[in-house]
Amino acid sequence: MKKIIALALSLMLLLGCVSALAEEESDQRGSVTMLGAFTIEFNLIPDGYTLSRPTKNSEMEYEAMIQSPEAGKPNMILYMAFNDAWDGVETLADATEQDIEEVKQSFYDVLEFDDGDLSFEEGKTGEGTPLMIVKSVDGDFGAVYTVYKGHEIEIDIYPEGEEDKVTDELFAALNTFLTNVKFTPVEE
Repeated sequence: MKKIIALALSLMLLLGCVSALAEEESDQRGSVTMLGAFTIEFNLIPDGYTLSRPTKNSEMEYEAMIQSPEAGKPNMILYMAFNDAWDGVETLADATEQDIEEVKQSFYDVLEFDDGDLSFEEGKTGEGTPLMIVKSVDGDFGAVYTVYKGHEIEIDIYPEGEEDKVTDELFAALNTFLTNVKFTPVEE
């Protein structure tokens, strides 16, 4: 009888380990549930990069790293936070022109760039969610910003070394990454 109980416990521990490994693999593909409101699925993380499990910075703010173990590749930080100012706003398509200008100005203010040092482009995910693509003129910084159901979602890109730059190739990989982002409301 003791052997059967020991075998059953061993089997449960083994299944627990397999389950934990499967969960970690899922995180590497890039699925994040945001505050119980929706799930963001990143189906094509850029080659050589992994998405860390999001950490909770505050009640309504999460952060995750998109990193490569290879030296010389830029680091990316994914920020997700609910913002009362965007409450009731589904996507950037619902934002006013003044809202968009305030977001642009916030990049200048927070990052301390001079006027004209950033360029802003529009993009869309594969699901049609509007994106704001931000690039510094000198190549030292890049970001992609969007809003979904009152949540701000931003990916900042930082070159590893002072001589390194955010390249067009990285933005192309990031564009592929974001084009395949899928926002799925959590069913109640």
